[in-house]
Amino acid sequence: MLPRRLALNLVAALVVSASLPACTANPDNSGPLPGAEGLVNAAEGALEELASVAFEFRLTGAVPGLQVREVEGVADRGRGPNGSATGEADAQLLTERVRYSFVVEGNTLSLTEQDGTTVRRPVPADYAPARLLDPATGIRQLLAEATNLTTETREELDDIETYRIGGELRHEVVSALLPGVHDDVDVKFWIADGSHRLMRVWVQVPPRKKNEGATQLELALTRHNAVEVRPSDPSAGRR
Repeated sequence: MLPRRLALNLVAALVVSASLPACTANPDNSGPLPGAEGLVNAAEGALEELASVAFEFRLTGAVPGLQVREVEGVADRGRGPNGSATGEADAQLLTERVRYSFVVEGNTLSLTEQDGTTVRRPVPADYAPARLLDPATGIRQLLAEATNLTTETREELDDIETYRIGGELRHEVVSALLPGVHDDVDVKFWIADGSHRLMRVWVQVPPRKKNEGATQLELALTRHNAVEVRPSDPSAGRR
C-alpha cells in the first residue's frame, strides 16, 4: 500500500526533477553582466506565458518528510480545471528504493508500481499542476520572493546561453511548497539569454545538525510550451 504522504511528496516535487542539463561556463565572461533584478523580472514575465513544460527534479540529501528523490515528466496547466501531468518518479521508502509511473488528472494522482499495481490519491488544490504553473503562484513565487540577487556568470545549458543568478529565499517561501524546509536557503536561477525563460533552479538547504551535509534540490525546465500531456497513458512522461 502506497502511503498518502508519498502522493503529496510527488506532486510537491513538480515545483522544486534523472540527469539535469549539462552546464558549462562560457569562457568569455570578461564583458559586463546584465543586472540580476532585470533578468529575474524578465523571467517572471516569461513564466506568465508558460502553459506546459518538461521537468526533471533531483534531491541530494534529505528533507524531513520528503520521500521523493527523482521525478521526470511533463506538466500542463491548461488541460482541465486543475491541469495535468505524467511521468516517472523514484522514492525512498524506508530501506527500499522504488520507482513509479504517475498521472495527475483532475483531482486524482495515480501511482503505478513496476508490478502494475496502481493506487489513486486525491491531489490537494495547492499542489495541482494548474496552480504550480499559474502566473501568480508556484514556480514564479521563487523568482518573485528571491532577495540579494547577483548575476554571477554566463553559462551554457545544452547549447542554450544562460545567466546564472545567485540569491536567497526566506524559509517561509520554500516551506509553503516543501513543508520540511525550516531555514532560509541559498538559491540559483539559470535564465536564458534573449527569451528569458527559466531553465534551471538550484536550492541549497543548510544542514540541520553540525555533522550533516547540506541538502540540494535541483529543477530543470525544458521544452517550454512544446509538450503534450496525455493523462490516459502513464508512460507519456517517459523520454
